[in-house]
Amino acid sequence: MNNSVAEMTRWEWQVIALAAVAQSAALVAKLAAHGNASQTELIASVNPLLALNPSSEADVYPNLGHLNLGLRTLNDMFTQVRSPENASVVRYTLGMLLLRNKLEASPIMQTTIRNGLQPIQPLLLIPENATPWRMEDAEKTEGQLRQEQTFEQLAALYQDTISTLGHRIQVQGQVDYLQNNYVATRVRSLLLAGIRSAVLWHQLGGRRWRLIVYRKRVQETASTLRRRLLASI
Repeated sequence: MNNSVAEMTRWEWQVIALAAVAQSAALVAKLAAHGNASQTELIASVNPLLALNPSSEADVYPNLGHLNLGLRTLNDMFTQVRSPENASVVRYTLGMLLLRNKLEASPIMQTTIRNGLQPIQPLLLIPENATPWRMEDAEKTEGQLRQEQTFEQLAALYQDTISTLGHRIQVQGQVDYLQNNYVATRVRSLLLAGIRSAVLWHQLGGRRWRLIVYRKRVQETASTLRRRLLASI
């Protein structure tokens, strides 16, 4: 897949950016329901937020294989797969697209977010305990503490900015998980990252009304991209 990145069309990158929004939404749903999510998928969703001066879409999404969840989720959305979890994922996705609109209307907030992202370190893949949310800081490795710092900084930035826009995404799930700082910081980080991918989606020509008009084309492109990803593994 990486070999064909240069051959990607603007439309395909638009679908990939939308899939990144959907992946953030799917991971929010997983964290809220189960208290944990794939670290690889988390990194693929959150790190694009920290690509502040990309020269191409490939700089934002360098590991397309790690967006498989988002492409599958997007495919499910447009083939009307019905389940309570899928309904939540659709709601979170649309909520992030709406918040992108509100953010666009506030240049000052855009600058605040960009400045706030400058000192934050990208996430790295590290060995992680199966139940890290139960660990005390003293039990965590240096790498785990660095990850926590990144999530806490992103979550605080989300609360200071996006949370003040007048539309809140109500995340539903297990109360014990949602009240846990490990889960809460990741949920807020994912929402912020999803909004960033929504910004790129819009810059590439994405519009909410087109999701209705071109729903079949979006679904077919997401499905084709997934097959290409799986074939390259």
